[in-house]
Amino acid sequence: MVKKAHILVNLLPEAAESSIKQIEEKIRNEANIPWCKNIEEVSVEDKEESYMKLKKQGIPSNVARNLMDLYTE
Repeated sequence: MVKKAHILVNLLPEAAESSIKQIEEKIRNEANIPWCKNIEEVSVEDKEESYMKLKKQGIPSNVARNLMDLYTE
């Protein structure tokens, strides 16, 4: 049976200094994960950008912030 793993990580504050493209490339090229043949997809999201998207969709600020906190716990 073929299995896939989905990994969600919180990046260190130093990552704020790098572009999303740089972070994605670094993870793809340098990550060392046991049993991992290759990394098929890397996606980096800016927490504040996601928060602003929720607010633009009409989600109240406190609900949007709580959703982001829950998502990134």
